[in-house]
Amino acid sequence: MRLRLSMTRRLCLSMARRLRLSAAGLLALLGAGTAGLAAARPDLPEDVPQRVEPLSGASPAPRWASDGDAAATEARLDLGPDGRDLHLTGDLTEGVADRVAALLGAHPGVVRIHLTSDGGLVGEALALGAVVAAHGLATHVPDICASACTLVYVRGRGRSLAAGARLGFHGPYEVGLFDAARPVDAAPERTAYLNAGLTPDFVARALAIRAEDMWMPEPDLLRAAGVVTEVVAADRFAAGLPDRAARRPGRQARVP
Repeated sequence: MRLRLSMTRRLCLSMARRLRLSAAGLLALLGAGTAGLAAARPDLPEDVPQRVEPLSGASPAPRWASDGDAAATEARLDLGPDGRDLHLTGDLTEGVADRVAALLGAHPGVVRIHLTSDGGLVGEALALGAVVAAHGLATHVPDICASACTLVYVRGRGRSLAAGARLGFHGPYEVGLFDAARPVDAAPERTAYLNAGLTPDFVARALAIRAEDMWMPEPDLLRAAGVVTEVVAADRFAAGLPDRAARRPGRQARVP
């Protein structure tokens, strides 16, 4: 069920997007309530390298989620030349799940969705994940899929990760009146991850990461935790890349 919040917006947006928005002078995240989450983090194997990257001075409470804010980067949808690969690039803003559903209805030959996204609205991510699952699509990350984007990725029938690509995790937060931001209960994300087959220890660790940090687990851990089913060469799906220089009519998927 899609999440619709009137006075507040539930967000899970990545470090890269927040760093860019912080340069525009947006508000810093209120860190209250994160200490208890940090204390509950399960231990991880010491021999598995992990990356938790702090956001020094960055703002994880962007205004872009507000209706009409020009800072949002609406996700771009492109079909590959053979009509089997759909490429999503950009933020998960309101309406993206409906746009993808409409495109898939018009192009039933799509079997895989490529995700390049810093994250966005949790409600849209959950709705888009349901669309991906309903159509039996495989998911693939060619470079970066972070925050709410991972909620879409884990719904794939098969989940591939290009060599050198990254998945980023942290806890969700909410933006309300006067752009105040605060951590929120992660029950929707926890349920989605567990239902997708991720191990409970991994889910607990991922959602305990503070909203101002980003955890980028190594591929071996992602596979062991049930997140990724296959790590592939960077050019594995090159044939499905859209030809941005000369698209055939109708191949550029821009669903209103």
